[in-house]
Amino acid sequence: MRKLTPTLTQSGLLAVLLQRQRYKVIQLVQRRAHRKQMHAALWNTLAWPYRALTTPRLVGDSAEPFVGTVPRRT
Repeated sequence: MRKLTPTLTQSGLLAVLLQRQRYKVIQLVQRRAHRKQMHAALWNTLAWPYRALTTPRLVGDSAEPFVGTVPRRT
């Protein structure tokens, strides 16, 4: 009489392998999302001074007086 080797499904190995594969996929997705958030936070931190220096300003936004203004008489 020959001894039969159980299949993956019969031994329960298939369930274990699928469970581990699913866990690894979930971990990969979570790592990617976290990395994307960290990248965005770092980029925003580094880019705000550039944006602050290069944004267009209004004409009357300057603290310096206009050249050639006439002082008021009181």
